[in-house]
Amino acid sequence: MNNRIVNNCGCTKECSSEQLLFEKNGYQIYECEKCKVQFSNLKDTKNHITNVYSDDYFFGGGAGYPNYFEERKELYNSGIRYARIISKYRVAGKVLDIGCAAGFYLQGFEKSGWECVGIEPNETVAEYGRKELNLNIITVDLQNFQTDEKFDVVNLVEVIGHFQDLSKAMLKVHDLVKKEGLVLVESWDHRSFVARFFGKKWHEYSPPSVTNWFSQNSLTELFNSNGFDLVTTGRPDKKIKGTHGLEIVYRNTPQFIFKTSLFNFLKFVIGKIIFPYPPLDLKWYIFKKR
Repeated sequence: MNNRIVNNCGCTKECSSEQLLFEKNGYQIYECEKCKVQFSNLKDTKNHITNVYSDDYFFGGGAGYPNYFEERKELYNSGIRYARIISKYRVAGKVLDIGCAAGFYLQGFEKSGWECVGIEPNETVAEYGRKELNLNIITVDLQNFQTDEKFDVVNLVEVIGHFQDLSKAMLKVHDLVKKEGLVLVESWDHRSFVARFFGKKWHEYSPPSVTNWFSQNSLTELFNSNGFDLVTTGRPDKKIKGTHGLEIVYRNTPQFIFKTSLFNFLKFVIGKIIFPYPPLDLKWYIFKKR
């Protein structure tokens, strides 16, 4: 792991060139022609985390959440399901949840017998997790997280697409996992039918919040080149609140007359209903460190 080749796509093999795919939100999105990871170069790397993952990301809609706290139950239940899946491959030990927000996923792992640590750069939601849920959450981003501990499991649930420096992030993740430890990843699939059908209108093409996009093959290759092997993969049983789903649709549909009024009416009618998310463009993966 010391003689790494650093690429914008994050893999450690010698990637030859990158192809410009299109522009979205003023950002150019590229694809590595060799490993097929897609990525966007950020304009402001110094203030990226502070600006993008502010309170507005968790409570302002757009590319984030209309109200993150309203999805507590769904996120907690997802944590329970993931802990159950992980238990097939690892007895309960110590888990690190990267980008854990308030720790609702972590709550599910804690309930399942895991010793939990979370890191989250947003102070508002991290403080909520510490005070209200009594979780061990450190307000820090992955790049600045310092510890001598090694973890049985590291969670990257809807996080890997947000890393501003994918190569450095993968090196850090490798160092945090015990030998033969596991990494749980939930990630969107840019090779799915849904993503290819919508093209640049696909809801996950939302820089500067999301900056990396993967297929199953490119994500597996990324982890392989960083010292991990794929153990298993599957489709998440994900649920989403009506207001959150409508925000996604609103953001990715063309402007038309009465658009805002229509969506405000729909939020009033179905905003509080919990819907199953069709798992057509989203997958989870478990990787094992060599």
